[in-house]
Amino acid sequence: MKAKDKVKANIGMMAAHARSVADLRKDSAESRIVIAVIGRDRPGIMAGVTAVLAKREANILDVNQTIMSDLFTMVMLVDIKGISVAFSVLKDDLEKHGEKTGMSIIVQHEEIFKAMHRV
Repeated sequence: MKAKDKVKANIGMMAAHARSVADLRKDSAESRIVIAVIGRDRPGIMAGVTAVLAKREANILDVNQTIMSDLFTMVMLVDIKGISVAFSVLKDDLEKHGEKTGMSIIVQHEEIFKAMHRV
C-alpha cells in the first residue's frame, strides 16, 4: 500500500471514530433531562417526584436537594433513554404532579438547560 493510500485509510478511520464519538455524545445529551423542583418543605416531596420517574422508567443520575428555612429545592439529572413514553408525556406527568402538590417543577433537556445557563 502506498503512503498516500495509508494516509487516506487513516483519515477515514479517524473520521469514522469521530462520528461514532459524536453520535454517542448526541445520544447522551438528548437522553438526559434536568428537573428543578421548588416549593414549601413537607414530607414526601422527593418520594412523589421519584415515583413519577419510576412509573415511566426514567433513571436518576444525580440529585442535589436543599432545604432553606421552609423552602425545599431540588435539581435532578435524569436519563430518559429507556422511558416507556414520549418525553412530552413524562414532562406533562411531572408538571401535573407539581401542580397537584403545590410545587413548581421545571423539566428541560440537558442541552437546553446548559445553553440557558451558559455565562
